[in-house]
Amino acid sequence: MHLRALIAALLVLACAAGGAVARQVRPAFTAAWSAEVGDLDATPAFSVPVATIGGRAVLALPSPGAIRLHDAETGAVIHTFPFTLPYDRMGFVGELLAVIGEERVGEERIGEERIGEERITVLDPVTGRTKWTRPLASADAPIRAYLSRTALTPTGIAWAGRDGLHGLDPASGRDTWTVPWPAGCPDRQLLESELAVIVQHCADGSLTLHGVDMRAGRLGWTRRVRGSHENLADVDVSATRLIIAREPGQITAFDPHGRPVARSRITYPDVGGPTVVGDAELTLLVRSVGGVREMTATRSRDGRVLWHRSLRPRTPPGTPEGYAGNAGTLTAGHAMGATATELAPRMIEVISLADGTRHVLPLPVGESASLVVGSTARDVLLYERHPRGDRVTAYTFRDGLLPSSPLAVPPDRWPDACTLLDPAALPGYVPVPGAVEHLGVRWPKPDVCEFVPPDDAGALVRVAVTWVAATDAEAARLARTTLAADKGALRLGEGAYLRSKVGSDDQRTFAWATGGRLLAEVRAGGDSALTRRAALAVAARLRGGPCSGTYPCLHG
Repeated sequence: MHLRALIAALLVLACAAGGAVARQVRPAFTAAWSAEVGDLDATPAFSVPVATIGGRAVLALPSPGAIRLHDAETGAVIHTFPFTLPYDRMGFVGELLAVIGEERVGEERIGEERIGEERITVLDPVTGRTKWTRPLASADAPIRAYLSRTALTPTGIAWAGRDGLHGLDPASGRDTWTVPWPAGCPDRQLLESELAVIVQHCADGSLTLHGVDMRAGRLGWTRRVRGSHENLADVDVSATRLIIAREPGQITAFDPHGRPVARSRITYPDVGGPTVVGDAELTLLVRSVGGVREMTATRSRDGRVLWHRSLRPRTPPGTPEGYAGNAGTLTAGHAMGATATELAPRMIEVISLADGTRHVLPLPVGESASLVVGSTARDVLLYERHPRGDRVTAYTFRDGLLPSSPLAVPPDRWPDACTLLDPAALPGYVPVPGAVEHLGVRWPKPDVCEFVPPDDAGALVRVAVTWVAATDAEAARLARTTLAADKGALRLGEGAYLRSKVGSDDQRTFAWATGGRLLAEVRAGGDSALTRRAALAVAARLRGGPCSGTYPCLHG
């Protein structure tokens, strides 16, 4: 693994320096700026729109009672638009910002709710004023239930009506054209690429895609995607607005003009993907072949293969594969690990566009408390939950001379998990050390320990070290975001929390403890009371200080 090679190189450099402080080439993320966005409780559908207006890179963020326009490089607020109506999403159309909300009508019914009209509001980022707002008569549009009936694209706005797809003039809000619904399969959805795409879902499991010329107001191209009753065809749009069509055993990527730019087979088991991202220079295809995640970069103009990488992750990505392009790299929109045996902070995967060099780096924010929501030319944007208001933070990836390891605290300075629970807290229990490999490196000391009860009547207690922070600030930040992600967590005592998660036994038997710059997970299967007692005992041990002799000094 690349990271193992980096660690080995570090040891060589340290020896060559004869004890001197060695600086090594280490990639890392640094926070460029952070903005409060209020309590969003964001979902994977949340994304941050970015545009260049008047030569200046800008982005739009929600905030309590308003929408704010920020400078993408500094995070400074340029304009604040008062906006109290609930809205679903927003996006730039040319140099204007469009916001889509939904007006519910009618009463709730048993098992369903009537779909109301959507409302669109267009804001002017130059003047800081609202240009226009209007409802859209889209309640009866023949679009799949609970899917958006409006398409916001860089080239225009279209909304679905009963008789067809209508184009809007972004400057005035007036309807300018109507494209009748294509005949054939009546089950439809809209996709947002550089243009609007009408997708027809057919009874035989296949799809028909129709690209709409947003300026001329006509169908520009049509593509058929085969499927079956057993293997339904699927379609999505990537972070760079390529259209990804998935057929049984194969994916095909189309550019916004309907031209195929990449095609590859997919074989079981699926370990993440597929996705295709690209620009005028390079197209990167990520797909699963026989349980291996394959990445192939081709030159966009002629399809020539530039590099190829095969990666076999220990676990599949926890969310659909996705990448955001920025600063000559691709930053993964998924977490690399999200289980109790994985590291607690969010794992960010970065791939060099030049040669496919891959880094997996942690950020001091809980995986369950964060979401990759976009990127600028320089930064990757993360939504982060915080107890006193959620935030969007811009992180800059730097691949140069940095004084610290990507892990901040090297694995050899992580504690033995079996030392984190005082034997007196569990009389008769026997500690059984375990070890887990993280990021391709096997930890020198066990970071997992199972405490076995003296008889079958007792519950097995598990303690896992999930992170050791380099600074008090980093430790506090990780603890705060971890707590913010679980609003139902119960504080047991200083540094000990019972999670709201319920196990297969319908009991709350998951807890975590923090202290001494360390975060640990604790569980006693089937015994909530024992989980509480063990979590309090671990927290008390951690408060004893990292230099107390129970585990290595982590502060100095």
